[in-house]
Amino acid sequence: MTTHRAAGSAATPGRGALQAIFAVFLGLMITAVVGVGVYTFMPNPGDAVQEQIEALDDQRSALQGCSASTGCRPLEELSAEQRAELAALDARERALREQQERESGAWAQRTSVVLIVIATALMVVSLALGDALTVLSNGILLGGLFTMLYGVGWGIASGNSLTRFLVLVAALLVSLVLGYLKFARRRRPVVAAGGAPDAPAAPSGAADPAGPDEVAELTARVAALERRLAEAAALLAADRRRDV
Repeated sequence: MTTHRAAGSAATPGRGALQAIFAVFLGLMITAVVGVGVYTFMPNPGDAVQEQIEALDDQRSALQGCSASTGCRPLEELSAEQRAELAALDARERALREQQERESGAWAQRTSVVLIVIATALMVVSLALGDALTVLSNGILLGGLFTMLYGVGWGIASGNSLTRFLVLVAALLVSLVLGYLKFARRRRPVVAAGGAPDAPAAPSGAADPAGPDEVAELTARVAALERRLAEAAALLAADRRRDV
C-alpha cells in the first residue's frame, strides 16, 4: 500500500503540469478565435482605403513611366498636363491617407471596446464554472485575460489619449472586480440539512485517507504507549511510597 501511494503522489505533479499547459493552450486558442472572429465580422475599413492608395500608386508609376530597370522619369521630362495630373494624384493620395487614419482610429476604438466586453463575458463564464471544472475554468479565465490585453492594445493603438485612458481604466476595474470574485472572496460554508456547515473538501493534491489496516495498526501503537505510560506511573508511585 505504501508503494502504491508513493507512485500516486509522484504522478500528481506531472498531472498538474499537464493541466496547467492545457489551460494556457485553451486560453491562447480562445484569444485566437475571438481575434479572428472580431476581425472577420468587423473588418478594418482602412484596408479598403489602402487598396485605393495602391491603385493611385500604380497610376503614378504608369504616368511617370517607371520600370524596374530604368526607374521613373524625372518631372522635367513630363509635360505640363502630365505634371498637373501627377499633382492631382498626390492630392488624392494625401486625402485618402487622412481618411484611412481617421477610419482606422475609429475602428481600433470600437474593436477595443468589443474585445473588452468579450473578455469580461469570458471571465464571468469562468466564475460561473467555479471549482467544478477547474481546468476549463482556468483556461477560459486565461482566454479572458489574453483577450483583455488584446483589447487594451487596440485601445492604445487608436491614437486618442482619452480613449486610451478610458480603456485602461475599464480593463483595470474589470480585472480587479473579477479577480476579487475569483481568488480573494471567502467562500461561505455550505450548511447541511442538520444545520451544521459541511466540512471543506480536501484539496486535489492531498493524500488519500488511511486504510483500515493502517488505522488498526495506529490504534494498537497508541494502546501500547498508554500501557507503558501507566506502568511507568505505577512504578513512580511505588518508589514514592517506599521513600515515605
